[in-house]
Amino acid sequence: MRLIQLKLAGFKSFVDPTTIQLQGQRVGIVGPNGCGKSNIMESVKWVLGESSAKEMRSENMDSVIFNGSENRKPISRASVELIFDNSLGKAPTEWSQYAEISVKRVIEREKGSTYYINNLAVRRKDIADLFLGTGLGGRGYAIIGQNTISQIIEAKPEELRNYLEEAAGVSKYKERRRETEFRLRDTRENLSRIQDVVNEIIQQIAKLESQAVIATKYNELTESHKFHQAQVWVLKKRDASIVWKKHQSQVERLVNELEQQTAALRKIEAEVENLRQAHINASDEINKNQASFYEINSEVSNIENNIRNQNELLERSKKELVEIEANLTKNAEDQLKFTKEIEGALIEKTAISELFKTKEESFNTLKSSIQSVEAQYLSSSEQFNLSANQFQSTQEKINLEKATIDFIHKTEEETNARISFLSNEINNIDLSGKSLLEEKDADLSDKRSDVEKIEEKISENKSLSSDLEEEIDTFRQHHIEIQKELSQIEGEIKTLAQIQDDTQGNESLKSWTSQHNINTSNRLWEKLKIKTDWVTAIESALGGKLNAILAQYESIAHRPPASMVLANLNASHAYKPKNNKLNSALDAIEISDPLLMNLLSEWLSDCYLIPKGESYKNFIGDLEQGEFLVNQQGDIFTKNSVSFYGKDASLNGILVRQERLKALQEKFPSIEKNYKDVLNKLNEAELQLNDYEEQADSFSEELKDSLNELHQTEIEVEKIQQSIAYANEKHSNISHEQNELMVKLTQIEVDKTSKSSLIQNLEGDLHRFLEQKTATEEIKKRHEFEYESARKQVNEAEIQLQESHFNLKIIDNKVSELNTRVSLLSEDNNALNNKKDIAKASINTEHVDALQTSLREKLTVKDEREKVLIASRDNLAQKETDLRESEQKRLQTEQAVHPIRDKLEQSRLNEQESKLLFEQFQNEINESQLDEVVLSESITDKTTVKEVQELCNKLQEEINLLGPVNLAAIHELTSEKERKGYLDSQVEDLTSASNTLEDAIRRIDKETRDRLIATFNEVNKNFTEFFKVLFNGGQAKLELLGEEILDTGIQVTAQPPGKKNTTISQLSGGEKALTATALVFALFKLNPAPFCLMDEVDAPLDDSNTLRFTNMVTEMSKNTQFLYVSHNKIAMEMAQQLIGVTMQESGVSRIVEVSLEEVEKMELAN
Repeated sequence: MRLIQLKLAGFKSFVDPTTIQLQGQRVGIVGPNGCGKSNIMESVKWVLGESSAKEMRSENMDSVIFNGSENRKPISRASVELIFDNSLGKAPTEWSQYAEISVKRVIEREKGSTYYINNLAVRRKDIADLFLGTGLGGRGYAIIGQNTISQIIEAKPEELRNYLEEAAGVSKYKERRRETEFRLRDTRENLSRIQDVVNEIIQQIAKLESQAVIATKYNELTESHKFHQAQVWVLKKRDASIVWKKHQSQVERLVNELEQQTAALRKIEAEVENLRQAHINASDEINKNQASFYEINSEVSNIENNIRNQNELLERSKKELVEIEANLTKNAEDQLKFTKEIEGALIEKTAISELFKTKEESFNTLKSSIQSVEAQYLSSSEQFNLSANQFQSTQEKINLEKATIDFIHKTEEETNARISFLSNEINNIDLSGKSLLEEKDADLSDKRSDVEKIEEKISENKSLSSDLEEEIDTFRQHHIEIQKELSQIEGEIKTLAQIQDDTQGNESLKSWTSQHNINTSNRLWEKLKIKTDWVTAIESALGGKLNAILAQYESIAHRPPASMVLANLNASHAYKPKNNKLNSALDAIEISDPLLMNLLSEWLSDCYLIPKGESYKNFIGDLEQGEFLVNQQGDIFTKNSVSFYGKDASLNGILVRQERLKALQEKFPSIEKNYKDVLNKLNEAELQLNDYEEQADSFSEELKDSLNELHQTEIEVEKIQQSIAYANEKHSNISHEQNELMVKLTQIEVDKTSKSSLIQNLEGDLHRFLEQKTATEEIKKRHEFEYESARKQVNEAEIQLQESHFNLKIIDNKVSELNTRVSLLSEDNNALNNKKDIAKASINTEHVDALQTSLREKLTVKDEREKVLIASRDNLAQKETDLRESEQKRLQTEQAVHPIRDKLEQSRLNEQESKLLFEQFQNEINESQLDEVVLSESITDKTTVKEVQELCNKLQEEINLLGPVNLAAIHELTSEKERKGYLDSQVEDLTSASNTLEDAIRRIDKETRDRLIATFNEVNKNFTEFFKVLFNGGQAKLELLGEEILDTGIQVTAQPPGKKNTTISQLSGGEKALTATALVFALFKLNPAPFCLMDEVDAPLDDSNTLRFTNMVTEMSKNTQFLYVSHNKIAMEMAQQLIGVTMQESGVSRIVEVSLEEVEKMELAN
């Protein structure tokens, strides 16, 4: 991949978006000190994932964002983007298909960084993986800054190996190994946790098994209790059924008795109903007669009222007739009066009409003559108004201009006063802060230096602490492994000892041996040492004798409580095998004790071994009487029988366990000592780490104090800078304002001259307009007088005409009113005549006589109807007496029915209660979900509820005696066993995975080792060649400080021409730079990076060395693109493209690009 474009925006001094086109293989960056050249190099390093703010020459990572300048405000975002040409597809597989690859990093204040590849958001690790093994990583050799040469020179041997690993491309292998180790550690931790869980589950299963037995017993008792309880319900149901039937028969008897009494009651109620109907009929009859009586009585009252009203009407009509006659007389007199008044008004109207016509003609004549006078007056008024307006307008303009001149004079005075004030202000501005600023800057530099020193101490402390923490982690891991091994051995020793101890018999046998003082005697198996292949065979041949106690048995008083073997060790004659054709079992025993050998020869003299792989058939024929064969599996063969040996034998493996126990007991002390040594080292390292942490706390406090002082000084410097900036800005603003005020004064003089000339012209116009106004005013006044005289005559004529017209209207209204009154009087007379006729008609006595006759007839009918009413009342009283007697008889019968009904209701309640009990017991049986037929099979007619209930209570007591029962134990036991099976399979899987990961680590180590060795040899060869080129002779080489290249360091030895062989640290400055450059180029030649950044690498070189250096870079640029910063002319001449960096605006860097190849072409063309 080749870098073709670099884009910066907001990164340090590159505040504006800047794009740098990289066209050649050798691109030089030039410019004055402090213009921002190194910021370009740092931007590339930053976008590749640099996370150290110190490497960016910043306090924190947010400091890479442009922080403002004198003329620009700070911004909140910075980004850098690298664009690579990948047309050859050399990028990693994931990105190889893209012709161009864009790598971008964006940072926002207080939000952190975001990484992108081809505008896709990625992790920082993805960026590192993209350039892994190319020399562009965090420990890469392709970015050579101003301090990189010194880092290589001062690097520790282990740090030099890191450069070799980057060149070898094993960084990815180390990363894979680290990830594999993490996975292996996690796998082991998971395995340990699962094993702990399995142990807990085993304990839980043992606990659940005992609980499951109780739960099973509980379920059996519960089922039995449920069955007998259901039988109780069956018995109770049987008893409830008998009671229910008894209550049913009683209800039927009471129902019949109640029906009889009810029939008698119905008969009496029918009689009562007939009497009640007769009483109702009698009541209806009396009501009818009473209504008839009331009706005739009402008619009599009405007639009496009519007679009384007719007499009153007659008297009233007579009085009204007299009043009507008087009103008619008065109306006739008024009518005559109004007729005379109408005639007089008509005569007056005729005279006024004649006068109105005369005045109307005079008014029309005057009105026509006033129009010409009015036209003259309006014309003269218009001319006067025009002259007056012109005069007024001119007068206002003059006043306005005079006011303007006054304002100009006032403004002139204020401007002069302001100029004087500003002059004083300039003289008072304090510009003496620059010397104080220089002092504070020097103090600020010292404090920053102090902070950097403290940070270096903290960094060194962190490095030491980190190394010590890694060492502690190693000790802890070793400690855990030894502790685990120690625990395993200790547990195995205890287990084996317990197993061996268990072979000595039960407690009673141990007690017997203690009583006879032979409990401390050795067992035979403790003394035996047998060839490995024949342990099982000897165990089988000796059988129970293997567990024999080696002690004198002559003093034994009584038999032991269990079977056992006692053996004496004496110097009796040894038994020798008789059969020379076979291999004796004694040959498999490796002991030197002759007494013990005598005992074994007695027991094994007739025992012979079947060689491995041979059949017993080949040797069975050679056996003598009493002899037997045994094979490696422990099977015993005689001429007529075979006894197969199995693992269930009581002493199986006792000898092997004894050998294992001895080996573990011998191994345990050394492991325990190793454990204590590691523990002591771990404690010492932790104490040392605590010291480092205390130093770190001290350094942190010191750094905090220094930072506070630095911050305070920075604030003071900033205040001084702000004060100086404010003073400069104020001086500039005042000078600018003074210039503006001088220009304003010049304009004021011009305005004063122009306004004075304008006022003179306006005053001449004003005099002329005043003369015109006076002349037109005289004409207007004359015409106005003529018009007012004529208008006054017209107004007087109009008033007289209106008075005549008003008088006519008054007379018309009077005539109309009088006619109205006459009409009203006529209508009133007609109404009075009608009333008079009515009154006369109402004075008639014949109607009153007719009413008197009708009254007498109605009184006779009234007496007859009153007699009928009295007879009906007597009949009703008799009917009420009969009804009362029948009602009393009905009540007596009904009272006799009530007790029977109450008994019936009670019996029905009893029946319902019995039914409910029956249904309740049936529901209980149904809820038990047991077959009632099965429940009834063991129940006889003599079985009682009490007997079965007692049995249930007994079962309940047994259930209670079980105590708390875990009913879920059976299910939990099954579940735990399934879980244990699952975890066992997981243990197998994790064990397999652990083995696989360990194998993977071994393969990675082998691959890494092979690559490093090959790379070391090749780099060493290249380093020697480049050293000779750069020094024009001499020799240099790389040396391994240990045998294992994976963890050893590398040392550089160099011998410039004419000097002794020495290490790189003892060379001069220029020699160190050339040696380090030779090493870097040796790495480049082996594994060329896509591009190389060099920041003033040639600074310590003289011209001759610089020339050799540039020649080598030119040669290397065939495979690698070089982007370098330099002030050296020779290095500049090497460049195919020069990029100039300037800082014309304070704090802001800009780019100027020059292609030297195009310049040369242009020169050749010219």
